Amino acid sequence: MRPEGHVPRISVTTYIKHGRVMRAVGEMLMDMQLIDQNPFSICTWSNADVKDLKRDEGGRKREARDDRINYLWGSRIYQEPLEDIGEPLFWAPLIARHQGMRMEEILQLGPDDFGSDRGIPYLRIRHTIINGVKTLSSARTLPVHPQLIELGLLKLVALRKKECHIRLFPFLNRGKQKGTFSANFSKNFGYYRRTNECYWPGLDFHALRTTFHHDLLGDDKSDAIRCRLMGHTYTDEGDRSYGQNLKIEKLADRMTSVVVDISMIRRPFEEDRNAARRRKQELGLRVVG
Repeated sequence: MRPEGHVPRISVTTYIKHGRVMRAVGEMLMDMQLIDQNPFSICTWSNADVKDLKRDEGGRKREARDDRINYLWGSRIYQEPLEDIGEPLFWAPLIARHQGMRMEEILQLGPDDFGSDRGIPYLRIRHTIINGVKTLSSARTLPVHPQLIELGLLKLVALRKKECHIRLFPFLNRGKQKGTFSANFSKNFGYYRRTNECYWPGLDFHALRTTFHHDLLGDDKSDAIRCRLMGHTYTDEGDRSYGQNLKIEKLADRMTSVVVDISMIRRPFEEDRNAARRRKQELGLRVVG
């Protein structure tokens, strides 16, 4: 009964961050001589205080996904025909699991971010007037995972380009506070997991990126390529200064070492093709060459 009645608290990190903001506001008011005493001076914590608070916090660490991910892949949106063939609740988690990308990086993708080099399809995470990146090293070019191509991601890119959309997911709205796509989508994804029996604390959207990272760590290969795929800070000066010309074949080879079981997922564009084939048969049409 106690676990069932437990109300989750905000994290210690969030609690201290808000407290320190309040203390800073008080200090500013004192500097402006608007108040004589800072009412938020109590919002001060030493490193030892923080450690004690976190010791009693309980498990909040983000985990890599295990076989429970199959509950997500087996849920409604991955099994039933899609109302919108570009439904972000379908595509975004799959892209995160196969490419290791952050939520905002995925949601702001557009058809012009995709291309090909030496016959290998790629996507670019760029800092532009309409796109942002978390850090400078977050801007990167990634080979498109073959399993995403198999699911029809490049067909979605071609469709959005034909429709003259600048986004793969053009019907998403930005959050009012931060102006990001992820603000609203994160809530939708959490609601979807809760209402479709595939919700576990710690196994959120970012855990898909974490799992991809664990896969790269597990193959015991180049750290420089791993950091390049993840968009992490470069490992050393050699990587920073001379790694720009790293061949896409090397990145693609490392990317394909990550294998995900998606055999249970319906292919959205195959559904359309099968429906068209059935319609042709109904009308007595045949394809001639």
